[in-house]
Order: sequence, then C-alpha cells, then structure tokens
Amino acid sequence: MQAETFNPIWLVIARQSRGKTQKDLAESLCVNQGWLSRIEGGLRTISEDKVKEVASFLNYPVGFFSQPDPPYLLGRTDVFHRKTAVPEKALDRINAQLAIVSTALERLLQGVEIDGSDMELVDLEEFHGSIEEIAQMVRSNSGVPRGPVMNLTQLIENAKGIVIPFDFGTRHIDAISFRLSNSRPVFFMSMSAPGDRLRFTLCHELGHMIMHQGVLRENKEDEANRFAAEFLMPAHQVTPYLDSLSLGKLAALKLQWRVSMAALLKRAQTLSTITPAQAKRLWIQMSQYRQREPEELDIPIETPHLYKEIISAYRNELEYDVPELCKLLRLSENDTYRYFLEPPQCDMARAAVEEAERLIRGNQ
Repeated sequence: MQAETFNPIWLVIARQSRGKTQKDLAESLCVNQGWLSRIEGGLRTISEDKVKEVASFLNYPVGFFSQPDPPYLLGRTDVFHRKTAVPEKALDRINAQLAIVSTALERLLQGVEIDGSDMELVDLEEFHGSIEEIAQMVRSNSGVPRGPVMNLTQLIENAKGIVIPFDFGTRHIDAISFRLSNSRPVFFMSMSAPGDRLRFTLCHELGHMIMHQGVLRENKEDEANRFAAEFLMPAHQVTPYLDSLSLGKLAALKLQWRVSMAALLKRAQTLSTITPAQAKRLWIQMSQYRQREPEELDIPIETPHLYKEIISAYRNELEYDVPELCKLLRLSENDTYRYFLEPPQCDMARAAVEEAERLIRGNQ
C-alpha cells in the first residue's frame, strides 16, 4: 500500500478502539515500538502486506486505514462529555470508537434525507447571558406546549438531531455530544440510567449543542444544567407546584414533570419556593434515595428512532445487504452489527429454538 493512501490517524484510532497501547500492539505484532511509533506519526511508509497484518490483527478491513481524517478528532473544544473521572486509556478507547461511528454515520447521511427543521445555534451575547431566556426561546420555537416535555428525544429528532444509544463500557460517562462536519448534532447516550436522569442528561447536552459551539466558557457545565432545568421545568410554570413540598408530593410531581425528585427539590431551592430549613429537612429524607429513587416512580426510557430509520433506508429502500453495508462503512461485520444493526441470532440459539419447536411438534 502506497504511503499516500494509508492514513496513520486510522491506525491510532483502530488501536485505541481495541483498548491497546502502542506498546501492546507492537508486542502483539512482534514489531519494534519505535517502528510502530514512526508509522503512527506518519514518519515512514508501511508496506501493503504489513497493513493487511495490522488489519487482520485489529479486525478492521484494509480499506478502513485509507479513509480521510475523521470529523471527530481528539482535542476539539466543542465535544461535550457528561462524565465523572474516567481513566485516560478508557477515554482513548471511547473517543476512538466515536470517531469510527461518527465517520460511518456521515457516510450514511450522504444517501438519505432527514425531515425537520435544523437545530440552530444561539449567540449567548445576544441574550446577554440569560440561559433561561434561551431555554424559553428554544421551547417556543420547538412548539412545546405548556407543562412537561413529554418526549424530549422525539423533539430533538424533529430538529434533525441524532440520538444514539451507546455502550461506553463504563458507568462514569452518561453522554457525549458534538456536531458532525455538516453541523448535524449527534448525542451518544448511555441507556443504563433511569429515564428521568437520561432526560435531564440529554437536555443538558442539548444546551451545549445550542449554546456552546465554538466558544470557550468557564461555566458551561453550570449553564447547560440551567438550560436543562428551565427547559424541563420552566420557572413560571412549575413554581406554583413547588410549595409545601414533602416526599409524597415530590414523588407525584416526578411523574407529572418527568424529572427526578432531586431535580424538583433543587429547582424549588433555586426558585426560593421553600425555605433553607425545609430544603435541608427534605434533603435528609431524600438521602435514602442517594443511589436510586423508588423503581415504582421510574419514568419510561425514551426510544430513539431516527438512527434506526437511517439504517432502515439503506437496508429496505436502497436494498443494501450486510456485506455491502460493511463495505460502505469500511467496518467488519461484527462492528457493523455492534454499532448499527441488531445482533443476528447466533447459530447455537437458533439451533436451540429449532430443537424446541421440533419437540413441541412431536408432542402435539
């Protein structure tokens, strides 16, 4: 393979996506780490045979390594992580996987049309830094009626945002969001949290997508939280409900507003509908729910549809079979299923089902 067709960035991404350090990969391939370092740095060429060896070991097709630079790159300031402490190696793995998925997604978007109105950016200076006013404006422009937002995911998809359930491999990341090179916003969401937390996290990321593209702000996390609070619980609408609070009332309001009891209590504090002493008493009572609020109060998890519809368009309307889809995305069949398709029924499971059906027929 000639040097100009091999993009070393994809070697780094492939390695990191499999959770391997440069030393790990060099040892696995029985090569010198210095050689691998120079290949990844673009300082020397790599033979076609060696590319095939690397591709086979990392389970990527050879064409994977000749793609243009990915739209999602490390070091961007407009990629937003809602996370706690994550080890650097794990974050490298996740970032590499998102580079792969977002690159494939951009390739898919070239062949489909998405209905809806684009999600516009907002200049914070025009609103004099009023996060709440921005949230109110976005609610109004999105056609949200008074009261709770019933389906936030659908609202985002109506604005051509793509919400993708994603397994980050850690409980310490709830979401990562950014815009593709065509300005299409994508939200990668861990679906392991309760529905109310997922909704607040998604709304937090929506705030980033609208307010923080291409700007550096020290308080952007606090601003995104304020946006989510106002968007999901508008002050002038929720205030009448937040007096005389008790655990029972918070539970009822959770089901109505589709946010957590903790978020409602925090909102009551922010809007000064309860005294500090009342808030302290309620927080003490809420400590029993520190790990999880009662399951019987769970808000249903919203199901994204748009990303599935994109794949469906290729499978049904454009009539791509799985090998063609793999070739288009430059991914192995395993990765294509992992990131974009439902896993196929394994041979063992299929055989078990067939055997069960045979026994049932024999007993009839």
